[in-house]
Amino acid sequence: MILIDADDGAVRVELPHGEVATIEGLSPGMPVERGTQRALFLDPDEARTLGKMIDYILQKVKITPESEQALRAVRPRLDEVFGEAAAQ
Repeated sequence: MILIDADDGAVRVELPHGEVATIEGLSPGMPVERGTQRALFLDPDEARTLGKMIDYILQKVKITPESEQALRAVRPRLDEVFGEAAAQ
């Protein structure tokens, strides 16, 4: 069974053998379409590290314009999902 909490955007998946997984951080209005989104499960420390790595690459590493555009698009989404954890 899949339950969606419309108030906070959390998705709860209950599997037949009793296992439960909760996905948090889907902001209201965030599009989720079959086949177009993939989940990335990070704890706050991992999100912080990833944010720092993206910032470092954007500031210090010469990359293709396409890669820069992709990282610039991902960075605010990381902050949106993980909030303060990714920004520190």
